[in-house]
Amino acid sequence: MTFLTKMLKPVLKWFVHKQAKNNLPNLNKIIHAPDLKGKVEIIRDQWSVPHIYAESKEDAFFAQGYVHAQERLWQMELTRRIVSGRLSEVIGKDALEVDRIARIMGFKHLGQTDEQEASSNVLFPYLESYVKGVNYFIATCKYPPVEFKLLKVSMENWTVADCFGMARLLAMQMSQGWLHELERMGMAELFGLEKAQEIFPEYLATNPVCLNYGIETNERKADGTLEAFKGPYLRPLGGSNNWVVAADKMDTGAAALCNDPHLLINTPNIWYENHLVAPDYEVTGVSIPGVPLVLIGHNANMAWGATLTYADIQDTYIEKFVNPDGLQYHFGDRILKASVRVEKIYIKGEKAPHEEKVIQTHHGPAILNLDGTHKVTLCSKALQQNEMIFGFYELNVAENWNDFVAACEKLTVPSLNLVYADIKNNIGYYMTGEVPIRARSKGLLPNKGYDALHEWTGRVPFEAMPHVLNPTQGYYYTCNNKLVGDDYPYDLGNIWMNGYRAKRLQTLLDSKDKFGFDDFASWQLDFVSLPGASFIQLVRRLIQEKQYENLSGYLKKTVDLFLNWDCELTADSVGGAIYQVLKQELIDLIFDKNKSIRGVVPRKELPIFAVSEFFGHDVTAILRLFDNPNSVWWERSPEEILLEALKNTTEYLTNKLGSNTANWKWGRLHPMVAKHALGVKPILGEIFDTGNLPIGGDTDTLCQMAFVPGEHYGGKSLIGASYRQMIDMGDFANSKCIAPVGQSGNVQSPHYADQMERWVNGDYKPMLWTREQVEQHQRYRAELNPL
Repeated sequence: MTFLTKMLKPVLKWFVHKQAKNNLPNLNKIIHAPDLKGKVEIIRDQWSVPHIYAESKEDAFFAQGYVHAQERLWQMELTRRIVSGRLSEVIGKDALEVDRIARIMGFKHLGQTDEQEASSNVLFPYLESYVKGVNYFIATCKYPPVEFKLLKVSMENWTVADCFGMARLLAMQMSQGWLHELERMGMAELFGLEKAQEIFPEYLATNPVCLNYGIETNERKADGTLEAFKGPYLRPLGGSNNWVVAADKMDTGAAALCNDPHLLINTPNIWYENHLVAPDYEVTGVSIPGVPLVLIGHNANMAWGATLTYADIQDTYIEKFVNPDGLQYHFGDRILKASVRVEKIYIKGEKAPHEEKVIQTHHGPAILNLDGTHKVTLCSKALQQNEMIFGFYELNVAENWNDFVAACEKLTVPSLNLVYADIKNNIGYYMTGEVPIRARSKGLLPNKGYDALHEWTGRVPFEAMPHVLNPTQGYYYTCNNKLVGDDYPYDLGNIWMNGYRAKRLQTLLDSKDKFGFDDFASWQLDFVSLPGASFIQLVRRLIQEKQYENLSGYLKKTVDLFLNWDCELTADSVGGAIYQVLKQELIDLIFDKNKSIRGVVPRKELPIFAVSEFFGHDVTAILRLFDNPNSVWWERSPEEILLEALKNTTEYLTNKLGSNTANWKWGRLHPMVAKHALGVKPILGEIFDTGNLPIGGDTDTLCQMAFVPGEHYGGKSLIGASYRQMIDMGDFANSKCIAPVGQSGNVQSPHYADQMERWVNGDYKPMLWTREQVEQHQRYRAELNPL
C-alpha cells in the first residue's frame, strides 16, 4: 500500500460510510405511490426479510420490485450492465472482455425480443407492475447507493426487457456443455491428444446414479401405500444438493424437502428472501433482484428445490469461412452467409469506443477466433427461444404434481433437477431443460461445423425426461451426479460432477429408518471427504514400499498426521490441510503447474463463466493415474512423484503456517470471504467485503466449499451453499432457512452481513409463514398506499 493510499484510506472510509448512511431506507415509512390498486403492508422480520401483504397480485409484484430496489439497487444495476455489455463505461478497459462476451452472446437483444414476444402472456402485467415498483423507488430515492457515487453512475429506469435480459444471463451461466469442449481442445493443444484423453473426466462407476430403475411413478393412496400408475406426463420407460424424504421416514410424520444450491458467494448474495401474499397467491423463498417471482421455496400447497443437472445442452462448432474477413462459411457442400452486427462499447477514459464485430451463424455466435478462416461458434438452448420466467411463475402457483410437471415443461432452459413435495405427502422429481438429440454421438471436442454431420435433429421428449413420483425407497436426491443408467434410451451427455457428494448423501439416507430436521441440518454442514480416504491409501502404499524408517523426521510427522486423519475436512483439521496441499502439489508435479487441468481455457476470453464441467475432476484424474503405473503421464515413478509432493507439502505448510503442526489448520488456508464487486480494489475490499471466516469443505464434501478454479486455497472466493432450506410439508411454520451475508446491499445496514456467522456455523432461522408468526418476529412495518 503506497503512502498516498494510506493517507486517503480513512477519508475514503468516512465518505463511503457517510453516503451509505444517507441511503439507508426508512423501513417503517407510509408511502403513497402511483399505479397501486390498494394498500400493501410490508412487514420485515429481524433479518429484514419482507413479508408483503397485498390486495392484488399486481400490487404484490409492485412491492417486490420496490423492496428489491430499496435494498439491492446497485446489485441490479451491476448485473444489468453485465447483461448489456456496459461495464467498461464505468470501470474502464479492465471490464472490456466481460462486455465483449455479453455483446457477442447478445443478452440485451434477446431480452428485448423476449419482451416483445411475451406481451400477450398472462404474466406480462405482473412484470410491468414489478418494473413500476423498481422505478418508483428510483424516482423517489434522494440518495443513490454509495457505489453509484463512487463510480459516478446515474440511476436509470428499469424495463421489462431488463428482467428478461437478466434471465438470459442466468440461464446461460447455469447451462452446461460448451466449456468442457473448449477445455478439452485446450488440453489437447497443451499436452497432445493421447495424453489429454487419459485424464478427460469420467464418472466413477462406484458413485451413485439417480435413477437406477428407469422412471418410477407411484400414486400415494389414502392409507399411505403406493401403487404404480400411468398419468399425464408419466410414461414409464426402462449440482448443488437437494433431497426429498417421504412421510413414513420422518419423525414428524410428514414429507420434507431440503435444498442448498451451490454458487459463487459474493456480497451481496445472489438471492433475496421474500414472502408474497395476495389473493390466490402466496409463496415464500428466494428471488433474484431484478427478476420477479420466487425461484426456490414453497407456496401453500407444494415446495420445490433446484440443482443443476450437468446435462449437455450446448455444443461448440468449428466453422470454416471462405476468407478471413468475409461472412461466407462452409456447410457441407453449401456456402452459407453469416449475419453481422457491430457493437460499440464505450470505455471510461478512452476517446474512441471499441467496435465488436459480432458474427452469427446458423449454429450461433462466433465466440473465439482460431486462425484466419476458422472460428468457434456456440449453439446453446440458453440463446434460443424459451419460457423460463413463465415456467417459474407456474411453479409459484402450482397446486399438485400435474401443475408442477406442467411448469417443468415450460422450463426448457436451464436444465435443472427440480425436487417436489406437497401437503398430501407426495414427493417427486423432474428433470427440466430441452436436451438436444444429435445426428451423431457427442464428441469430446468441438464439432466440425463445416462438414454438416453434427446437427441437432430434435429434443429428448419431455415425457421421457428422467422423473420420479413417490419412489418406493422413500427418498430421492440429486448432487449434480449422473442421473440415469447406461440403459437410458437417450444421450444426456457425460459431464456430470464426480459423484462423491451423492455417494455421501446416499449413505446418510440409508443410515436409519427415520430422520429429523436435526439430521438434515448436520448433512448440510457435513465435511466428510470420501476422496481423502483414497489419498490416505496412496500414502499408506508409499510408506509400505519405501520403508517408513527412511523418511526424515519432519516428513515422517506429516505422514503420520495424514494417515491418522479422520477424513473430516473441517476448518480446524490438520490432516485436511495436508490433503488439500498434497492434492495441489500432485497436480503441479504431474500436469505442470503452468498447464493446470483446473482451467486451460483463458478466462480473460470468457470472464463471465468461472467454472467449467472439469470442476472437481482433477481428483479423479489423479486417482486414475495412480491406478495405472504405465500411464504416459509418468515421467518418473508414481512413488517418486508422491514422495516429492509430500516433501513439498511439508515445506509449503511450514513456510505458510509455521513449524508447529498444530497450526496447520485447513480453515487458515481456506477463509470464507464474500467479495463485493468493488473489492477488486484492496482498499475498497476492506470496506465492502464480508466474512474472512475460516471454514471447512471443498468440491467433494456434502457441504461444498470449493475454491474458484485457478485460485485454489489462496483465492478466498468460494463456491458453496448460497441458500439452505428445510421445509416441513406437515407444518410450513416449522420450516427453516439461512443464506450467507445478509438481506441488504448497504454497507451501513445492520442487515448487510448479519446472517454470515450463523450460516458458517450451520445455524438456521425460521422460514416464517403464518401471519401470526410474521407479527411475532416483526421488526419493521411499512405501508404502500395508492395516491
